Amino acid sequence: NKNIIFFYFSFVFFFCWSLIDDYGVTLDDYIYYQNGENTYLYVKNLFLSFFDNQIDASRLKANVNVLPTVYELFLVFICKSLNITDFRDIYLLAHRINFLLFFSSLVVFFIFCQKIFENLFVSLLGITLILFSPRIFAESFYNSRDIFFMCVFIFYLNSLYNFINSKNIKNIIVFSLFTALILNTKVLGYIPVLIFLVLYLYNFLNTKKKLLNEKKIIFLFLILSCLFIYILWPYLWDNPLGNLFFALKNVVKIQQNIILINYYFGEYLPSDMVPWHFRIVWFLITTPVIILLLFTLGLVLFFKGIYKKIGSTLNNKKDFSQKEFINIFFFLVFLLSFFILAEFNKSKYGGWRHLYFLYPIVIYFSLLFVNHLVNNSSNFFKNTIFIFILFNSFSNLYWTIKYHPHQYVFFNFLTKNYALKNFDLDWWGLSHKTSLEYILKNTQKNKINVFAEGFTSLKDSYLYLENFEKKRVVLTGIEEADYVIDSKMKRIRVNNNLEKNNDFNLIYELNVDGQAISTLYIRKE
Repeated sequence: NKNIIFFYFSFVFFFCWSLIDDYGVTLDDYIYYQNGENTYLYVKNLFLSFFDNQIDASRLKANVNVLPTVYELFLVFICKSLNITDFRDIYLLAHRINFLLFFSSLVVFFIFCQKIFENLFVSLLGITLILFSPRIFAESFYNSRDIFFMCVFIFYLNSLYNFINSKNIKNIIVFSLFTALILNTKVLGYIPVLIFLVLYLYNFLNTKKKLLNEKKIIFLFLILSCLFIYILWPYLWDNPLGNLFFALKNVVKIQQNIILINYYFGEYLPSDMVPWHFRIVWFLITTPVIILLLFTLGLVLFFKGIYKKIGSTLNNKKDFSQKEFINIFFFLVFLLSFFILAEFNKSKYGGWRHLYFLYPIVIYFSLLFVNHLVNNSSNFFKNTIFIFILFNSFSNLYWTIKYHPHQYVFFNFLTKNYALKNFDLDWWGLSHKTSLEYILKNTQKNKINVFAEGFTSLKDSYLYLENFEKKRVVLTGIEEADYVIDSKMKRIRVNNNLEKNNDFNLIYELNVDGQAISTLYIRKE
């Protein structure tokens, strides 16, 4: 078994590591790095001010963003330590760190599944289902917000399970650390933490005797969690409580004030006007069908098993076991996260990427059914399901290889014919990298004026070019542009209507599954 595990993860690591350079960068990457750099300068000068009275760090505090910058601060620290200043190198390092964190979370998720299911096949299947989910796979290389949060959530889950099984000092410290980290990463982290606290109070501290027995443990956990929150969030250092409330209030406000244009069911809609079901629909059309099926069957199995148990616990006859506790915790986190964002999140955009941290829960319930299938079903039924899993998984793998590195526009086979024409495709401008490479390869000009039509800027993709390529490319407005790239995302309803613009000719289309996700136009001579 150890050899199988080692070979599996070694193959995944080295294969994926070879793909890192293939992916483009998002329009948010430069902004995120600046936020991290501002925090780094503040922390550095604050530390130096203890040794030199002439250094004033307070003037730098105004540049520190209220958004937590755990990932960005770490990235900037590595760049400064290694003296990496070129933005191409910075972006490549960010991709490597992103993948290393994702890979580490896969290992931890495998360990977590082994504890729950005690079955090597089921645990490895869970990792495989994640890897064969094209959007998750692609974004594991460059999405430093949502995938990073998903990774932290997986670390948090494993530490939570260890904590409820054995409350030794090591598990208390680790669980406190990841509780702080999940709260410091995104405001959505408060959902699983609050649900855990309520469930823990109900299940493990529901009598005076239990509460007294664990009061020291709970006190230590709360103190350490608050301490780690404070340490990991430099914005809080000069005024912990005041800045925390101000930050939480403004994080929500900032997100609500971002108004984008969504292409949703064939209509251009402002992000504050899209229907409540926006993220649910995106989850259903971008998740592989086999996972949707297994997840649904896993939920049915969960409801069937928990119905009687809830009745007995309400009568104080029996507590939930650790595994039952995890099942209920997962279900409530999944349900309430979708509900809270649908009900209270005014501005909706970017598909369901803000809820990617729920994907391990989706996989977990899928494995719940598979594990039941392995242990309780007839060979015929079992083999039929496994053949379907195998067929759909390898179909997704083939799609991932064929359309590499543009897996970020994956839609499952039930919806893709409609979705590719009626939903947003490349909202982050990742396809700009391919378009710029095409221009550089197919023109001999020393100076090439390029403009990006629509929402996504070319700035990040330009910074990602090699230095000799940057010397050739000039970012301009449409009036001076030799080439115009259209990645189909609209900033406003009114646009330059390139398809009917007599000044430009279409010369290149980047097609995925028969649909153009980006087009390139050249100015007529």
